[in-house]
Amino acid sequence: MTTRRQFLQTAGTLPVTAAVAATEQQTRQASGRATERFVGIQMGPHSMLDEGIDRVLDLLQDAGAINSVMVYSHTYYTADGIRTKRVPAVLAPDHGVPVRDLNARNLPYVWVKHHEEYFKDTVLRHVPVAANQEYAGHDLFAELAEPVRKRGMKLYARILEPFTAEMASLVPNWVRVLTVDAYGRPGRLPCFNNPDYRNFWIATAEDMFKNYSLDGFQFGGERVGPLSNLVSGGTAPYCFCQFCRAKGREKGIDVERAREGMRELHTFIREDLLQKNTVPPDGVVTTVMRYFFQYPEILAWERLWREGKQSFFGAAFGAVKAIKPAADVGEHIDHPGTTFDPFYRAVMGYREMANYMDFIKPILYHDIAGPRTLSMYLRPQRRTLLRELSDQQGLDLFYALKGYDPNVEPKLDELQKKGLGPDYVFRETRRCVQAADGRAKIYSGIGIDIPGNGQTFASSPEGVYQATKRAFEAGAAGVLISREYDEMRIPNLRGVGRAVRELPKV
Repeated sequence: MTTRRQFLQTAGTLPVTAAVAATEQQTRQASGRATERFVGIQMGPHSMLDEGIDRVLDLLQDAGAINSVMVYSHTYYTADGIRTKRVPAVLAPDHGVPVRDLNARNLPYVWVKHHEEYFKDTVLRHVPVAANQEYAGHDLFAELAEPVRKRGMKLYARILEPFTAEMASLVPNWVRVLTVDAYGRPGRLPCFNNPDYRNFWIATAEDMFKNYSLDGFQFGGERVGPLSNLVSGGTAPYCFCQFCRAKGREKGIDVERAREGMRELHTFIREDLLQKNTVPPDGVVTTVMRYFFQYPEILAWERLWREGKQSFFGAAFGAVKAIKPAADVGEHIDHPGTTFDPFYRAVMGYREMANYMDFIKPILYHDIAGPRTLSMYLRPQRRTLLRELSDQQGLDLFYALKGYDPNVEPKLDELQKKGLGPDYVFRETRRCVQAADGRAKIYSGIGIDIPGNGQTFASSPEGVYQATKRAFEAGAAGVLISREYDEMRIPNLRGVGRAVRELPKV
């Protein structure tokens, strides 16, 4: 297995010298002896300016015992985005400022100042901030540096990679980095193996860490692999662009067999299961597995995709570590990846992921996890792999395979309105800690007041308190309060602070 040090020396376009790698190793060892637990919070950049930087930081320290703020440096994920995910009804009304309709605002997508010299190896460029956009005259991360340091807090930049169709109209040349499906058609998502896409984010990370005083960096890519999307929803398999085909050949994979197998499996899922609504004589699971045995290249291609994703993240993190070895870098793993998607969980474990980063932030949003068990697991899987099971059998299987206690988690008829409990946070944190085996720190993602299914799943101070407490009991090195600060009601933040202040000293 490639070690983390070996990876950082070879994966990125920026070389990591032996001296840098040695310093990085010393920093990693020191971080394991840190005397202060990580207690971070995710924030939209506009929140700081809407409410006032000093006011927000004081509130976070007082209410939540927060010592680290993770602020979006780029908000491309909102390109079609705030409009579908975040509406006025879910913004917390108790922050002491008027609640504004985010759909009606003209906010920037880029919150740092970029420099052309870093982007010579990519055809992509960031969207320039227009003079008529709100807060266009601010350089937020420069403005945050002194107030954060004064309070003994840490400042992280945070990015979710773009996944919206609107990116093609925002960023010139975006169509040149898109995936290609097994039928030769362009997709809507960028390809991790495309050098222009990789170099774009490497350049972004390098530019930020050379020009701002940052303590860390969190990157996230909220998408699972082609096999997951194919089996759960009949999505056409990808990516077969020139760069992925070349990578496949380097790995000794028969690219045309992989393409043929993916197409055959796609036809079975799309036509037989989803359109004709038929079940084969040998059953769905056996038939799907037969495709894997007939075309082992299918599984090899899924692994290739995942390796491309992780090396993509590792290259960006390597660029940061080459500039600032002490920086704390890590990946945000979305809810399908932590909880609901068996293929994503199987193709690469946390231990291997830990070679690429300092920390892993698994989404463990317990309050919204009940409805998401329906929407992200039970409903899609019951259409395909679990076609022959009842809803109750599917839920029983989910709880059994995940090791969740059915006596404390929601019943089938409760899932739509009731979340999973703090015990879920404990079990998934413990799983992640054990799997990473000390190679990376685990910052459990604790969700507060997260919207979904047209409503807000309001958290409670006691529930947040218990979830935070249980994450630390399971061995987490820290917690990252999520999804967005402006959604969170202040009493729930105080639940975090209560749990943190009751922890024994380390």
